[in-house]
Amino acid sequence: MASARYTFLKALILLVIFSLFENTVGLAQSEFLPEKQGSLIYQVVNYNNQTPSVEISNHQKNVKALVDYLVQNAPVMKANKGFDLHIYHSANDKVNEKTGKRILKSYQYGMTSEVRFLFELFIKNGKKWTVEPPGWSFDINETETGGHGGMYNDGNPNDYFLVFPFVKEIAPGVHYYNCEAQTCGQIVVFNPNRPKYWLPVTAREVVQAKLKFYNTDKESDKAIYEYIKPLVDALSDEELNAPAFYGSEDAILNVNGKGQGLQIMRFNPDYWDRSLPASAIQYFTISYNEFAYNCFNEDDVRRAKEEYFKNNGHIEYHQEIPHSLNLAKLADFIQKNNMLTKQALSY
Repeated sequence: MASARYTFLKALILLVIFSLFENTVGLAQSEFLPEKQGSLIYQVVNYNNQTPSVEISNHQKNVKALVDYLVQNAPVMKANKGFDLHIYHSANDKVNEKTGKRILKSYQYGMTSEVRFLFELFIKNGKKWTVEPPGWSFDINETETGGHGGMYNDGNPNDYFLVFPFVKEIAPGVHYYNCEAQTCGQIVVFNPNRPKYWLPVTAREVVQAKLKFYNTDKESDKAIYEYIKPLVDALSDEELNAPAFYGSEDAILNVNGKGQGLQIMRFNPDYWDRSLPASAIQYFTISYNEFAYNCFNEDDVRRAKEEYFKNNGHIEYHQEIPHSLNLAKLADFIQKNNMLTKQALSY
């Protein structure tokens, strides 16, 4: 009897949960107004600490030109239905608070920005989704976060970063990187007539920098130095002279020359065309997975889209927007924009 009562209660609880889920899904699908015409709102932010200049003004104009190009070439943004499209152009440069000038590392040049597109969906109750609405973003001239898997901060003072495997060249000036899980995709848009934007580093360079970093009077640093020094000494010249990759059996040195793990690279300072002003857009990066996040074929994409819409009542904007763009044409913008900049400088 107790068993039967338990089974009945369990079934009842499951029925209630299922009903609540169905009601939530139904509400998610019906609470928005997908056909209502929206407006485009454009804001420039985070320039307060910088001294106003012609260069800043020109960079803002260049970013606006790129934003306009993307909006016109992404059907969902061009139609602007079901939401107000709120676009934030945010300055990313580190600035000296006293002088108002940019703080640059040796390999940096172009002014950096992030552009965020917020899709503020209209709700049937007359309100609008303004707190953390669906969004999409990309980075401009950004060497620290753009396109790669993050900075190599593992006790290393040099500005190395980890790179996801190269997948393919979509077009000259458009490269695609991703990891096996199809969750790390990045598009790098660049000028193909310039030197390589990223350069490999050897295992020797990385371990030497790491030893130098930990060779201090601090007890904690000393302990790490004394642990990794014998590991470095045991590496063969062949491995030390090979390209550096992240990881090691001890999980402390985290450098190898065996091709195991993500490759460690650095930004090439010679990539920048310094005949152009820093305001020019020479490099930008977009998150992108060839099919979709954690999808491996078109069937996966179809199922993922259906499930997402069923659960949320709207499309997954950060997936849909880059897939709606003609990625092969993105590098054309950089070259045309830079050509116009050079023409303007010649007058």
